Amino acid sequence: MALTNTSLAPGEAVRVLRHWGIQVGPEAIAPGSGTANASAIVDAPRGPVLLRRRNPRYAREQWVRHDHALFRHLRDHGLPAPEGVLGDLGRSWLADAGEIYELFAYVEAEAHEEGDERELLSAGRTLAGIHRAAESFEPPAPKPWPRFHDPRDAQEGLTELLALGRERGEAARRLSVLARALELAEALVDRLPDERYLSLPQTVVHGDYHPGNLKFREHRVAGVFDWDWCSRQPRMVDLADGLLFFCGVRTEPLVPGDIWSLTAAMTIDSARVERFLEGYRAGVEPTERELSALPDLMRCRWLYCRVDAAQRKVQPARRAEFVVRDLEVPLREIDALAAELGC
Repeated sequence: MALTNTSLAPGEAVRVLRHWGIQVGPEAIAPGSGTANASAIVDAPRGPVLLRRRNPRYAREQWVRHDHALFRHLRDHGLPAPEGVLGDLGRSWLADAGEIYELFAYVEAEAHEEGDERELLSAGRTLAGIHRAAESFEPPAPKPWPRFHDPRDAQEGLTELLALGRERGEAARRLSVLARALELAEALVDRLPDERYLSLPQTVVHGDYHPGNLKFREHRVAGVFDWDWCSRQPRMVDLADGLLFFCGVRTEPLVPGDIWSLTAAMTIDSARVERFLEGYRAGVEPTERELSALPDLMRCRWLYCRVDAAQRKVQPARRAEFVVRDLEVPLREIDALAAELGC
């Protein structure tokens, strides 16, 4: 599988920006960050903007129409969704030379301050606001995505990694971790079948709700970004993201554009969980069925983010290393959290 191309050359950006009536030279283009889409920050005459080239994985025109309509809907509800910049076709995206580009107002704000109680509360409240507002969203185009973080996908990927690792003579410890992860994926296939997953309360979710995709101003959420995964799913998939990635304690600072950093293992801090849930519950109260499924959704998410990223964003020779590094630390933490939640 080819690795994701996240480079957006200044010349390409200059050419595409003309469709928005923005005339700048290469010196006005600075590289953006991210591990899935190519982006550039542009010092435009009327203020900075963010140009994105969509990853082909997410670049269907009907999906882009869906997403940009969702942004407008959420902004109408006072939520910090991306603000599109209209181009010469009267829309904030462009299909050109087989690629899809998007242009947004650039948000001047700060990265999440890990553990900050005000920001955890705001992140939880914002997520609940998104879920509530999205209930009334009427999409102009369909976006029928499959279920998120399907353990069958992790099962398939782990099976391939384990077979390849045995063939290459990987260290016994790595093979052992891969084997235990495969056993968990197989158990999750049984415990969280499609019927149970689809029976949980649904709305349009963000799909990738972690600190690298949010910015803050004065300790409140100022922007929520990277909505490529937004689609109708159980709302608990977003809460699983929040509890894993906002409430996790890392040994190193988060680097949003580094997939190794984004998927680094963490312990889960109970005080952070309490604050994030307090914010979310101010707008949405999860049902007992949702809370009972939440730990398994977190386990599915953790396995998926390692296995899927390994296949798409990591050199083949390092994929086993990428997947197994401290893989079981968050899984033990999820077990402890499940006990606290009474699941």
